[in-house]
Amino acid sequence: MMSASARSSCLRVSLLVAAVLVGINAAKAEPLPTGDQNPLLAARGIPLPLPARASADDWRLSADLNWASTALARDNAQELLVVDAESRELRLTLERRVDDRWSINVQLPFRELSGGSLDSFIDNWHDVFGLPEGARPMQPHDRLRVHYSRDGVPVIEEGHSQSGLADASAAIGYRLLSTSDSAVRAAISIDLPIGEEHWSLTSDALEISALIAAEHRFNDKWSLYGQGAITWLDEGQLLPAQQRSAVWSGHAALGWHATRAVEFIAQVNAHTRVFDDSDLDFFREAVVLTLGGRVAITPSWSLNIGVSEDIAVEQSPDVVFLVGLTRGRTR
Repeated sequence: MMSASARSSCLRVSLLVAAVLVGINAAKAEPLPTGDQNPLLAARGIPLPLPARASADDWRLSADLNWASTALARDNAQELLVVDAESRELRLTLERRVDDRWSINVQLPFRELSGGSLDSFIDNWHDVFGLPEGARPMQPHDRLRVHYSRDGVPVIEEGHSQSGLADASAAIGYRLLSTSDSAVRAAISIDLPIGEEHWSLTSDALEISALIAAEHRFNDKWSLYGQGAITWLDEGQLLPAQQRSAVWSGHAALGWHATRAVEFIAQVNAHTRVFDDSDLDFFREAVVLTLGGRVAITPSWSLNIGVSEDIAVEQSPDVVFLVGLTRGRTR
């Protein structure tokens, strides 16, 4: 028989768990903080999804790790591209609610480009789920090589790991609509070229995005999120002769709330091409599918987990793993 002290301890734990679950609001249609992790585009200012609702608290803070692996080799009569690399990006995001309508969002990423350590794991992952291997079997494990040549002349050649502070961004958001079921927010985002002097860390250019994000909660179980954006690109240091001046991007996420604390999310990210004058798939438009979810640990803390795959094969990294922690309630 359980002792009185044990029963008392169990009761206190049960009451604590119940209080936490009662305090957790059913999650809004908030997207997962990930996008195309193509290492050739990592330093460009294509915006990640912005929540349609500002924080209910004065501050919201998040730390998100995107860990991507790419292995491809493609060529044609004029071009040769080899990308065998892993990138790890830890992005710190701080949002400050100024008043009921205005908010400021600042993002500071730290990025590493290297040979990594995931190749064996990803080979097994593709085998288990029957996913296409592409050029992965032909590439040495855990090697870094990024090579691009045109007419036999090397344009990009990288075989040494790079890491450090990457370009920051600052956005000003304005609430257009906010009800219990729906929200719409517009924002202007500016990418600031403060990163370390390497093409994987900085574009060495000022880039501006205009975006609009919206969400709708159908009922206690289902919610939908969408974002559209246009980014104006100044001439960067990577392939400036092929670079476009504007890129369109979009995000869409469908959420299913299994419980008040657990939400499963299916998300699609896409963007138009950044570089012209190439027939290679890795320079084309990208479409990325992310499956994951969010767990509300407390009323203020939540955990994001996800895995991304390239729907358009070899037009973005083979696989991306996401894990993140956020402090701050949505309005």
